[in-house]
Amino acid sequence: MPPKTLLSGTLRRVTAAVSLLTSALFALLAGVLAGGVLGVPVGTGVAAVGSALAFFPIFWLHCYAAGYVAYSPSEFGSVRRVEALPAQVSSCTVCGGGDEGGVCRRYGEQFVVAGVPLSTVEAGENWYCGDCHAVEHGDGGSASAAAVDRALDRETN
Repeated sequence: MPPKTLLSGTLRRVTAAVSLLTSALFALLAGVLAGGVLGVPVGTGVAAVGSALAFFPIFWLHCYAAGYVAYSPSEFGSVRRVEALPAQVSSCTVCGGGDEGGVCRRYGEQFVVAGVPLSTVEAGENWYCGDCHAVEHGDGGSASAAAVDRALDRETN
């Protein structure tokens, strides 16, 4: 499953908004003070750049301390994660059969900023018997001819 997101519940959204607003105001103050120390007028873009440079580390540390950093800090945009776990499958997604040596594939796509997943775009799981998993995902398993035929029949229908 994808990691928990920063904006996944109402209380979490309010808490994150207050934390981000506080961090942004602190960063703005730090940018203005840094601009004043450097002798740069406040109306220039240096204060904005200083604010942004002060804000991102604060934002990231807040999220890191709360356990929200799930990716590399350089990760931005849409990120897809898939994990395959051994499982006992009662109903295969492809053929409908059961298998004690099956696979559960969990997937999730999240919108990430600086390694912090803000929201989950898509998430779910699929259950495969061992033969269909080998056919569908090319894991090199021992797919029987019947399983291959079932998978191909499903794909064409």
